[in-house]
Amino acid sequence: MASAMSVAMVAASGVSDEWHVTPVRGIQARVQAGVPVFDEEMQTWVAPFGNTFEERHRAAMDTVNTASVEGALMYVQAEGINAKTNPECRRKNNMAYVWFMEVHIANSKATIAEFENNWGISPEFCSFAALDGGMCTPYDRWGDLPQICNEYNGARGQPNLGPCVGGEPRTSDPRAPYRENIWFSFPNSCYTKRFRYKTDQCRKEVPGGLCPYGTLPDGIKCTYSHRVLGYVSLDDLVGITSMKSNKTNKFYANKKEFCLDGQVEQLGNYTIPFWNNPTDPDANAERAQKLIDFYQNVSAADPRMEPFPDLGDLTSENPPCYMNLPQCATGCRRKLYAQVCEQCSSDQEGCQVKPPGYSIPQLYKACRGEECQISPWETLPPTEAPTPAPNTTIVAPNNTALNVSVKEQVASGAMSSFLSVLSVGIALASA
Repeated sequence: MASAMSVAMVAASGVSDEWHVTPVRGIQARVQAGVPVFDEEMQTWVAPFGNTFEERHRAAMDTVNTASVEGALMYVQAEGINAKTNPECRRKNNMAYVWFMEVHIANSKATIAEFENNWGISPEFCSFAALDGGMCTPYDRWGDLPQICNEYNGARGQPNLGPCVGGEPRTSDPRAPYRENIWFSFPNSCYTKRFRYKTDQCRKEVPGGLCPYGTLPDGIKCTYSHRVLGYVSLDDLVGITSMKSNKTNKFYANKKEFCLDGQVEQLGNYTIPFWNNPTDPDANAERAQKLIDFYQNVSAADPRMEPFPDLGDLTSENPPCYMNLPQCATGCRRKLYAQVCEQCSSDQEGCQVKPPGYSIPQLYKACRGEECQISPWETLPPTEAPTPAPNTTIVAPNNTALNVSVKEQVASGAMSSFLSVLSVGIALASA
């Protein structure tokens, strides 16, 4: 009887077993004003604010932007260090530390379908969104959100993709051209409001992509998870704390002390040695490697930190690009610590071509507009009639009502299949 029951349950569960995006593990960077805090009980780094572990863990990646490790210094270099544009003895936004995050990402099938042929977007991702203060950054003074932010929930006639992780190259800033710079966006709950206005109700009504701690994303219930590996001080990295004051003959404690002593990181064509040749892509690539090497040394000296994994091992442990991307059937490879995919030819090192035995089912783009009644995470062909569902209304920050479809939970079909198979199993066991 027990064997028959097991067979029946496996058969029944197989009815709804469909293809989904396989999570990809990568390492990314965030430039921050403060340091993370090590939680002794959970043995992991978290943000320094929040009342519970869950809140502090969430705060570390709560609707934020990140960058590829290899491009993390681009933002600092382009906007943070020039004394002319940052005159108050501080870097822009008080940049002082670089946090390194292990992330697992799995966007929805609708996201893969929507951007399948758009190589301007990093494959496996959706469009990048600027995120500031815990919300999508409005593009005008009336608080209107960028198109991609409406695509997180299908607002204003946009496709309903779910809270997808965005990723786009940012390689051509003339102030700091980093060839391997990619910016990412991670929308979490209540991404329509700044931190101080977020409520539990808003987080419930406007869900985000962050998975509960210890849970991997599946592209259905959540799209990303994270863990802080460690961090470095920018002042230590660029050499400020290794310089001595001409007045006191003591090492500078930080950027502010350095600045108040009449020194500058950059002004016009002058830079301290670390930032030499800021417009040279080769010099910037060397600078990025210095950041990587510096963190590896720092993490080796602090048992609470975790060093970067070997890049080859990281790639081999991740799914080949063709497993998640139809456009990679003829050849793609993963690159960088962020493990993004790029097209390649079969004779290039690391290039993987889809084998004959593997296939991705046809993926359909999410429906548009108010007639859209299906889940954003499970797209259907346009010819199939969606299941009718009631509408609920969510009020956006600009007081515009956003109609969001809520799919009814219909379980009777699945239960009928289970009972039918179970009956067969019982009959076989009784025979």
